[in-house]
Amino acid sequence: MSQPRIVLYSADVCPWAHRARIALKASGAKYETVEINLQDKPSWYATKINPASKVPALSYGAPADSDVSSPPAGTFLLPESGVIVGFVASLFPSIDYKDVIIRAKAALAQAQYESLVAPHWGQLQRQGGKSEDFDAVVTGLKNWSAALPEEILGEEYGVADALLGPFVTRLFLFSKLDVGVWPAGTGPKLLSAISGPEYAKLHKFAKKLQGWSAITETVDEDALVVRFREFFKNT
Repeated sequence: MSQPRIVLYSADVCPWAHRARIALKASGAKYETVEINLQDKPSWYATKINPASKVPALSYGAPADSDVSSPPAGTFLLPESGVIVGFVASLFPSIDYKDVIIRAKAALAQAQYESLVAPHWGQLQRQGGKSEDFDAVVTGLKNWSAALPEEILGEEYGVADALLGPFVTRLFLFSKLDVGVWPAGTGPKLLSAISGPEYAKLHKFAKKLQGWSAITETVDEDALVVRFREFFKNT
């Protein structure tokens, strides 16, 4: 029995869309990608695919000969990156941790990143590199590193890794190359500030993600850096 058709509506620059690409790559599923220009979205995208006009979105089960810009009635359309990754994991359970307790620990780690790190990193990178935001990122990463469960630092990957991957890898990439609306040198300064032993689990987890083919084969980091340098220059 052939696999139902999967079409992913994505944008290379979007970390939330990258989540879906990671999950699909890890699954080994056959799928098509439709690149959506976030600065000039096609008119059909909001009317036919996702009324919120955001990426990613996924269509499932459309006829092979149907137009990606107008899937027929009855085609299953799904927005929201986390929901899409969960759906892919339902179709292909092998992409998640085998042990349900480790799955739960990984899911908690993902939720903790959202509260401890994500908002502060966004402020630091995009709002001028204020010292209080810098300190909040350093503290958030310290607390998150301490909370990371040892079970997710090994060679197995799961749904939480797909959800965290774009954000953790970009934090390290953009810091290393100093990509942000902040004073020059802020990125390398951050990496220096989080180089101590209390950040060991963070670095081990980041290295694991940076070596995952499902991530590295679904993003062009050089192009990403160029795009974000240009974006921040005009911010």
